[in-house]
Amino acid sequence: MKVSNRLWSWATLVCALALIVPAVQARTKKGDKLLKLGEKAEALKDYDTALNYYDQALDTDTGEPTYILADQTIRAKAAQVHLTQGRKLQQQQKLEEALLQFQKAFLAEPSSQIALQEIRQTTEMIKERAKAPAGTPILTPAEKARQVVEKRIGSLEGPPKLRPINDQISSLKMNNQPARVLYESVGKLAGINVLFDPSGIDTTTGKNFNLDLNNVTLEEALNYVGLVTHTFWKPISRNAIFVTQETDQKRREYQDEVVKVFYVQNASTPTEFTEIFNGVRTGAKLTTGVFSVPSQNAIIARGTPDTIALVEKLIHDLDKPKPEVVIDVIVMEVNKVKTTTIGAALAGQGGLSLPINFTPRNPVGGTSTTGTTGTGTTGTGTTGTGTTGTTTPSTSTGQFITLAQTGHLSSADFALSIPSTIVQALLSDNTTHVLQRPQLRATDGGQASLKIGEKIPYVSGSLNSAVATPGSIPYATTQFQQIDVGTEIDLKPHVNGPDDISMHIKVEISNVLQDINIAGIEEPEIGQQVDEADIRMRDGEVSILGGLSDKELSTSLSGLPGFTNIPLLGYLFGTKTKINTDNEILIALIPHIVRAPDLSNMDDEGILAGSEQVVRVSRRPETATAAPAPAAVKPPVNTPPAMPLPAPAQNPPGRSGP
Repeated sequence: MKVSNRLWSWATLVCALALIVPAVQARTKKGDKLLKLGEKAEALKDYDTALNYYDQALDTDTGEPTYILADQTIRAKAAQVHLTQGRKLQQQQKLEEALLQFQKAFLAEPSSQIALQEIRQTTEMIKERAKAPAGTPILTPAEKARQVVEKRIGSLEGPPKLRPINDQISSLKMNNQPARVLYESVGKLAGINVLFDPSGIDTTTGKNFNLDLNNVTLEEALNYVGLVTHTFWKPISRNAIFVTQETDQKRREYQDEVVKVFYVQNASTPTEFTEIFNGVRTGAKLTTGVFSVPSQNAIIARGTPDTIALVEKLIHDLDKPKPEVVIDVIVMEVNKVKTTTIGAALAGQGGLSLPINFTPRNPVGGTSTTGTTGTGTTGTGTTGTGTTGTTTPSTSTGQFITLAQTGHLSSADFALSIPSTIVQALLSDNTTHVLQRPQLRATDGGQASLKIGEKIPYVSGSLNSAVATPGSIPYATTQFQQIDVGTEIDLKPHVNGPDDISMHIKVEISNVLQDINIAGIEEPEIGQQVDEADIRMRDGEVSILGGLSDKELSTSLSGLPGFTNIPLLGYLFGTKTKINTDNEILIALIPHIVRAPDLSNMDDEGILAGSEQVVRVSRRPETATAAPAPAAVKPPVNTPPAMPLPAPAQNPPGRSGP
């Protein structure tokens, strides 16, 4: 069985090699040459030529993976290039040339359904152009659908705007007249129609009013009349207004509303967009009619034209690009360690004592031996059983003598061992320079962090399982955490003006000093130097955040007591070691404002927003900066206008009074 299994394994291996070796050796010299030519053409973005070379290389060996992969990749690129060129030609109404590009895209990628669709659409467009008059632009189905939607949306009317024949009223004085007469007089001077609420506009029956206007616009005159008579008017067309009572019910009934979408462009985070949305809603006092679409950074507002104008103003003022700051951080660190060791030391001795070996050569009352093999006992007068070996001297801690034996001791029973001596004269001088120049960029109020270094693992805890049931295996789990070691910089800048910056900065420099043993586990000892501050500086100003200096001088003395303190003998009977450590760290900051705050509306005096109940804005005349028109061109009060009136204005409906 073993022989048959081994033969079966060898047969399997031979079959696998037979499948692999032809694949490896399938590439041909001609195919490789064509592959290189195709790669050169692809680098020049000549995808058609590259496709031709790859096809020829694939013909030399249709099973080579390298040729297949290159051919399939270049087909997708070539098809995409032809599709892009064809769409450009299609927009330029060069339909025949566009059709040719789409056909090339289909030849490059026969499985492309987009190329087939473009070929069909372009063919239909060519047929449509043959039937249409010369010069008629032919649109694709997508363009036609888009045009229909845009036309339908464009047909929606916006809020009506008054376009009177005469927008300037030079003089109008009326005494003891009802509100209806005042409106009709102003409308006659401006050439507009005035329509009234059938339920009436007088809040107090029989009350008349006085009016005296000089050199005002039509909108200002209507606002004056509405304020005096406590009425509400609104434009209903370019040459007609509607007048009713100024009440909440009438406002809700007749006030037109507008819907508009505003896009916030400079909010880079959801928090910033939410802040702008809340500011608009609170500033315009809108409890309803305003919605946010965070996915599109859009705000939808529905309200009166004055409300929409107020919302537009607020969004315009709030949606400003935030200032940006680039901070150059320079961290310079110099570490110097100088060690000097001069003197003599006893080899193999940790202290200052001279060891003395004591051996009683002829102990009284029997023979005492050490270093024997076998089993035996040591006594004062009897000899143990065993094989006696070579007698060796033993230290005093291993020998005991009786008081009777002290009389037989002589100087030959003592031995003095002098240890060897090492003479040292060593000098070690290490200097390390570290220079880091990171550059951070952050928006106003944003935070930028930079970490340069590594993570050091350490044991944070362990858990030992208790044996709860017989047969269970106890286990121990050790928990590890990691700490960042190196240079860590955290910045939070705020641009106060065009050239003034405030920053909260924290710079932490840490390194591993040594490994210490805690409960049998080696733990790293981390040295830290942290500088944290709130600073304010000008653009381009250099600020020294912290100059940290650490100088240490340590001296150690070892040797024979008494001799080490003698000036000359101290170097012969002892060793003096001096360690001089000098660490200096300098941190410098240089901020640069790359985008200043937009202060274009700092001098804005604000806009008129109406009253607590009614939002109303006023617009400055477009010709406010131009010189006033001469009085000669203004029609007199009782004289027909020089320009022909529009048809609706020739016979204003509902006219009464003088």
